[in-house]
Amino acid sequence: MHRFPRPPFFLVALVAAAAVGALAAASLLVSPRVADAHAAHRAAAPLRIGVGWLPPPETPDMRLYAEEGFELDLAAEIARGVGASFELVLVGREDAARALAAGEVDLVLARAGADDALRSRARIVETGFVSGLSIAMRSDRPLASWGELKGRVVCASEANGHGRDLARRLGATVKVARAPAVALMHVRTGECDAAIHDRVLLDPLFAKLSWQKFSATLPAAEPTALVVAVAPADADLARAVAGALAAGTSPERWRQRQEKWASTVSFEVYRDQVAADCH
Repeated sequence: MHRFPRPPFFLVALVAAAAVGALAAASLLVSPRVADAHAAHRAAAPLRIGVGWLPPPETPDMRLYAEEGFELDLAAEIARGVGASFELVLVGREDAARALAAGEVDLVLARAGADDALRSRARIVETGFVSGLSIAMRSDRPLASWGELKGRVVCASEANGHGRDLARRLGATVKVARAPAVALMHVRTGECDAAIHDRVLLDPLFAKLSWQKFSATLPAAEPTALVVAVAPADADLARAVAGALAAGTSPERWRQRQEKWASTVSFEVYRDQVAADCH
């Protein structure tokens, strides 16, 4: 397990689970006494936050990109809300419950389906983000079904493990890209037949005029929710996390995040494609 310090900065069954989780989160609003206790406890050590992917170390010549999901942003938001520094710890989704039970991390940010085993093995705080996977492809030669991905080249970002798994299960050849913008640019240049991402992030991207020729898609598949998992016995930390996230998990706040993601990624695609054309 690798640890990297990082400075702060971040379908019916599933929807029902998210709604129940939201109500539970509301009931977990942290009291000042609990917040103070957690702040004092965390002052001596950083909050260890498990995530499924770690970004590469930043270097002066590194090109910055918007990442696939919002785990890194929410990690920073949680740490600020409980008054702690934090470090990111690489934890696979299948290993999240074990890492929590072993005390290797304080909490884990993960994607979980409605019947995911993590929901019964950890204390869950919902974040309000729910999406299925979908694809972006050329509008002039779209695929008619998910099954037609077999034998095709599908781009998926480094952070999108769920997307890569789905594409491989469907028989596609997966081309791993550094970030969403790189994956989407490869669709525009013809290196990939499709790029796979969360549908709720593709929708605001497809609304932009510059993406109409690349806005063919498929129905969302395998929906999951972004959740915070805490050890079952750590009710105080769950309350503190819910309080830290309370102001930033409304539907309107998520709409703003998704719109910003789409605008940023669209600009990054344009920037990279212009740079490539100039060479």
